[in-house]
Formats: sequence, structure tokens, C-alpha cells
Amino acid sequence: MLTMTNPILPGFHPDPSICRVGQDYYLVTSTFEYFPGLPIYHSQNLADWRLIGHGISRPEQLTLSTQQPNAFGLYAPTLRYINDRFYLVCTNVGGNQGAEGNFLIWTDNIYGEWSEPIWLDTPGIDPTLFVDDDGQTYYLGTHKDIYVRTIDLETGILGERHSIWTGSGAADPEGPHLYKKDGFYYLLISEGGTSYGHMLTMARSPSLIGLYEACPNNPVMTNRSTNLPLQAAGHADLVQDPMGEWWAVCLAVRPISYPLRHLLGRETCLLSVEWSDDWPIFGEEGHLPLTVTLPTTATLAVSRKPDYLTLFEWDTDLIQQTAQNFTLYPIETGLSDQAKLAAVFQRQTTFDQQFQVTFDCTSLVEGTAGMTMFLNASHHYDLFIERKQHRQQLVFRRQIGSLWKVEQEVSYAKAIVTLGIEADKESYRFYFLDEQLQKQFIGSGETRYLTTEVGGVFTGIMAGCFASTQRTNQQVVVTGF
Repeated sequence: MLTMTNPILPGFHPDPSICRVGQDYYLVTSTFEYFPGLPIYHSQNLADWRLIGHGISRPEQLTLSTQQPNAFGLYAPTLRYINDRFYLVCTNVGGNQGAEGNFLIWTDNIYGEWSEPIWLDTPGIDPTLFVDDDGQTYYLGTHKDIYVRTIDLETGILGERHSIWTGSGAADPEGPHLYKKDGFYYLLISEGGTSYGHMLTMARSPSLIGLYEACPNNPVMTNRSTNLPLQAAGHADLVQDPMGEWWAVCLAVRPISYPLRHLLGRETCLLSVEWSDDWPIFGEEGHLPLTVTLPTTATLAVSRKPDYLTLFEWDTDLIQQTAQNFTLYPIETGLSDQAKLAAVFQRQTTFDQQFQVTFDCTSLVEGTAGMTMFLNASHHYDLFIERKQHRQQLVFRRQIGSLWKVEQEVSYAKAIVTLGIEADKESYRFYFLDEQLQKQFIGSGETRYLTTEVGGVFTGIMAGCFASTQRTNQQVVVTGF
């Protein structure tokens, strides 16, 4: 047996969906404005998870919205394995150039590339798929209520729409998933909004299109109005292990202060599910616990390489990756411009975390290059080298909404610089290494101004490396990230 601590996927990993194929589990989460999108993780024990690819990995597949704030892009995917093929359904919200709405992609090799999207003529968000005993596949979605319609997975053609449940009466019924057990169709949804009132509710029916009877114990899972360390728990998906035991993955946040604020984003958690009197009991008496015990002897030793991301589009004219480093080919776009840029990000996954990166700016005649703790285009803290024709310096800058300030400037003569960030629950501390490789701290910023409650919507905090210039044919080599 193994007792592990939630979250199982720390950092910005919201809206998880899971499926099992034999001994293998596969999981996907939302990514909103980040690219590549829809990371796919693999596990054989529900404890050790390894990144194996992305559902959206080519700019030709779709266009992500550059609207502000960070509330657009790829919402709430569902991953299913049907007739020897993997399928993802998802919503691209606010897409540029008309590439928006619900779509379906597929692959026969989950370690490889996914198909071009099949766009679906159906409203709303949070799509899911369900296959009935007769082989018919159904599409469920959220648009004011929960609805279902047949779907042809080859063409995307949808059948008649049937509204099947409006939820238990709380706000924002969404995130449906449908399961069949002992002759009943069980509909699991989220209500209360994806914040501190979040909860799971369930209804069942002997007929797929209803009428659905609400669980007498709704909500079947919530951490609202408790002092539990995980909050805002909801948006779950169920899976059975090879022994027939049931589990759920869901999102939750780890608040850092009171009033409640969260920094790392919505994270993926795991909890057990048992059945009693034909209804499920989630976790510990309907609450998401901090720890979960798994029937495995896994050591949690599988390393998780960072999921390197950028904003909106990975343009190889701006970003090149090798096994050792990144090369950034900057343009005039900067962190505050809400447009594609020469920048690479990874999730902050723990409160106490360090990042240290070396920038070779030999080929940056004029411009900036450095590190950032980034929530969105209007909330970020940055330390960078600024190279101009007659001056070179290190600059520490903070932006909080429409307010921004250069807080420190230090002369620095070399073209190669190592910058770093030390994080804890209260602050980010920025430094550079001097000639004796000693840390010289240049500035700090409070974490609370980069929390979702202050400045964000749906994404979490990212550590990033960026470069920007007004000139052409410039480059920066980044190592250690």
C-alpha cells in the first residue's frame, strides 16, 4: 500500500479527465492560452505520472485567443478510448479567425500526433463522450443545462439534442460525465462555479435521456465551508482500476492565506470512490482528503520533466529547443502585450521552489532577456538584462494590473548572466550571480499580487524565460531552465 499526498499533478492542471486501457491510465487537463495544449499523462498505478504528449501540438490545428484576461482558449477536455482509438473532445473559447467552439480530435497512437480537429456544430462548453452497451456513442455538453445527443465519431455529425438535467439548483451546472452501472445511467456534474463553492452532484436514470433522479446525498463531494487544506474541489471524472475499484480525479486549489487566495492554479487530485445503496461516496465522507492510499508499492520515483509551454503559438521562428537549451529569437512583443512572443514557461509546482537560468546575450545587440514569474499579461514580476548601444544593466520590474514600476537597476557589463528566483508562500526573491558565483539579490515581490483572486481567472503561476527587441536578427541562448 502507498499513501500519497494530493495533488497528483501539482501546478496549473485543471479540469482533469481520465481513462484506462488495460493496465494503463491516461489523463488530460485544460491549458487555456498556453501552447502546446492538452497535455497527456500516463500512469500504471495512479501515482506516478509521466508526460507523453499533447493533443494540440501544431499551430495548424487551431488558433488560440489572445483576448484578455486569461480566460480563453482550451477548456475542459475529455479523453476516451473507443474501438481501439483515443478521442479528445474539447472547447476552444474565443478563438481567433473563427476557429472556436467544440471540436473532436483522435489518434491511434497516444504517444504520437493527434488529428486535425473535427469542428462540432453544437453549443456550450465542457464536452464529454459516452458509449452505450449497443455501441452507440453519445456527446454530452453544457449550455445552460446538461444535454445529450448522438455523435458520429468519423464525421462529427450530431443527432437530436435532449436536455437531461439542470443540476441540483446551484449555480453553473457544468462538466458532465456519464457512466453506466447496474442498469442505471449515472450523470456526474459540477456546480457552484470553479471557486470556493465548487461541488460535485449526481443524478441517475434507467433511461439515457431521462428522467434523472438526483442523489439524495448531493453534493456527493465538496470541500466548501470547511477548513480542509484543499479547496474549490470539483470537476471530476471516474475510472475503474483492473480490480474493479473506483477512483476519481478532480481539480482543487491550495490556498496560501486568509482571505483565501491561491497561487499555483487549479491542480489535479485523486480520491477513492465507494458505492453504498446504489450511490457513490467520494473520498472521506464526501470530502477531498489531502492524502489517499493506493494498492501499489510504487515509490513515486518517476521523474516529471517540465511541460515547456509558450503563449498562443509555438513559433519556431521565435523559439528553438534542443536537449541542452532554448534559443530565443526575439521580436518587439513583450510580456505585457498579450501576443505570441519569444518566451518559454513551465509551471510552478510547489510553494518553495527555485529557478536558475543562464542567458547568453552575445548575439543580442539591443533588447532585453530575463526571467519572470507570470500570471498573465497584466500581473508579472521580471528580472532581465537590458542591452542598449551605450548602456547595459540588470532591471527588476513589477506589473500589477495597470500599475508597473522599475524597482531596481544595476549596471552589468557582461553578455552572459545567470539569473534566479527563490519562491515561498509569501514572496518571490530575484537574484543574479556575481563573478564569484554568489547570489546578489536585486528585488522581491509578494505572492499575493500574483494570485488568481487578485489578478487572474483560470490559469496558474508560471516561471518563464523571455526576450524582446526592436531590432532584427537577434538571439539569446537559454540554459538551465
